[in-house]
Amino acid sequence: MKSCRKTIKCLLLLACLACTPLFAGNYDKGVSLFSENKPAEAIIYLQQAILENGVNPDVYNYLGLAYYQTGQFQKSLEVFQLGTGVSGTDKRRLYYNAGNSAFALGYYDRAEEMYSYALAANPSFSSALLNRANARMKEQDYEGAIIDYTQYIELEPESSQAESIRRLISLLSTEIVSKKQEEERLAIENERIMQEQERVAEERRKLEEERIAQEEEAARREAERQAEEAERRRKLLQQVADTLKTSDAETVSVSTQGLIEYEEEAELD
Repeated sequence: MKSCRKTIKCLLLLACLACTPLFAGNYDKGVSLFSENKPAEAIIYLQQAILENGVNPDVYNYLGLAYYQTGQFQKSLEVFQLGTGVSGTDKRRLYYNAGNSAFALGYYDRAEEMYSYALAANPSFSSALLNRANARMKEQDYEGAIIDYTQYIELEPESSQAESIRRLISLLSTEIVSKKQEEERLAIENERIMQEQERVAEERRKLEEERIAQEEEAARREAERQAEEAERRRKLLQQVADTLKTSDAETVSVSTQGLIEYEEEAELD
């Protein structure tokens, strides 16, 4: 009887030891360390576990969270997104955590996308609604943020943040109205500026046309003056030429008076 009891105790002891991290697999060791708030140590085992066949699909979520808690947001985003393509994983949770990682990195458009996927899996996922509203705030999509904040309060009317969110919604509504008014004012101002620019351009065009017309007129008058001057010179030359043609030629006669006649031939030395 004592031997039987001893055997049972041994079996129970072995069963307990098998449940401890010393005998556990990489996944169990990693989860155990993560639960003890040792994410940096948990990463070592979870990285190995994620490469094993048949590992628990939750390994993607635990590893992503361990990266997140150690400030490795890019790695956490990659692991969460990788897990969404694995069969058996909790897509809603992975997309939500991926959104948180993207938000921490400042990728607000990516964060909004990830939260939207989480909400597609569960439209009543209030935390995803709240975080997507915050992401939209960062993107200055105030109308979208109001929609998400309003739905969040409808889902969580007793939330400790409800009153603050209501005040924020009121402020955002005022901001939207002011923004639209400013946009309208700027649109009117821009229209006036465009009209003034068109008026100035038209005035400049007319001035340019007048300048060109004046230059063309001046050029025409100068051409006429030069033509008249050329015609005047031509006529003057013609008159001179005509005078030369119509004048009588003078006859030249040689008188015999004054000629010295020699009776004797001159002798040449």
